[in-house]
Amino acid sequence: MTNVLSDLPNTLERIYDAAFKETLIEVILDTISAQLPGMVVVLLGQDSLRPAGNFLLNRGLKADAVSPIMAGLAVGNSSLDRLWEQKCGEIYHDNDLMSRDTLVASSKARHWHEMMGSMVRSTGMVINRQQTRQLVLEIRFPENNEAKSRRVATELLNTLGPHIVSAARIMRLNVKSSANAQLTCDVIDLFPFPMVIVDKKCKVYGVNGRAEALADKMETFFISADREFHAVNLDAQLKLRSVIEQLCAGFRHATEIIALPNSDNTKQVSLSLTKLDHHAQRQLGPKDMYERHGARVALVIQDTTEPLKISHRALWSAFKLTNAESDLALLLLEGFSVGECAHQQRLAKQTLRNHLGAIMKKTHTNRQPQLVALLTRLALSTIR
Repeated sequence: MTNVLSDLPNTLERIYDAAFKETLIEVILDTISAQLPGMVVVLLGQDSLRPAGNFLLNRGLKADAVSPIMAGLAVGNSSLDRLWEQKCGEIYHDNDLMSRDTLVASSKARHWHEMMGSMVRSTGMVINRQQTRQLVLEIRFPENNEAKSRRVATELLNTLGPHIVSAARIMRLNVKSSANAQLTCDVIDLFPFPMVIVDKKCKVYGVNGRAEALADKMETFFISADREFHAVNLDAQLKLRSVIEQLCAGFRHATEIIALPNSDNTKQVSLSLTKLDHHAQRQLGPKDMYERHGARVALVIQDTTEPLKISHRALWSAFKLTNAESDLALLLLEGFSVGECAHQQRLAKQTLRNHLGAIMKKTHTNRQPQLVALLTRLALSTIR
């Protein structure tokens, strides 16, 4: 603690500077951890609306300590739920949240604390709260040195806590008011597939509405509250991280394709990863964003089980197809033969052959495969 007090101006400068550079969380963890050897520093992100929004970052825990968040131990955990009752910017202690007897009775809370190992005692502070989300800074320490550790942790939070709360508010306002970041999202929202832009550490810098909707389902991937892209399947997550790091380092081709299965391998989506070159980076977002944070990778998610779709309005605008002709065109796009279309629509084959002839004339195609290829290109380029 002496170092922080003697160098307080520089410490505060680093904290506030990080609020504008999108590195505040790392600076908080590193700064406090450096002052408290033998203790653990935890930043817990809680989202009461979306389970995928829960996350844990730390300095000092084992690598697998993040698993309770992913496994759902943060949901319905009575000790963590009590954090919502704490006032933002005020110091709390573990005995303010839950008594020993209550802890033993709650399986999720007990498992959560078991993951913390010997660091069973804690002092912390809610440093930011926005509607259904909050960010909690917690210092954990062993019971055998509780009195001294709690005093030192409390003193440090009294000194830095108010500034960390202010810096977190600045960070939120800075992100919220970033017109360039919004422009990036607006541009990729035009893309007909779910698309996410990440850096080499899988931090998300752009996501369109289709990807956001899939992420909320948490079937094959999700985006955590700290804006990181995660595969649900652990093996796929390791593969994803490895490929992204190699793409960013230039050790792989510009584009790679991997599969993202769900947790029980009963469903999967295809993920196309493309490293963005300097020209693509300038088109997709502000130039300084890419220069400051390094290489970017575009993730395009494709569910091959989902049929391609085109609206009747689009077919009318492009080729002046009638409703009956559009119905047939869409069935052909899904892979049905004319005979199968006739059976499904309960129409004579000759009627559909007449429709097919009209469609080919209007689309300037000569064969059915050529027509399907044209419809496929239109479906891929249509914003739905």
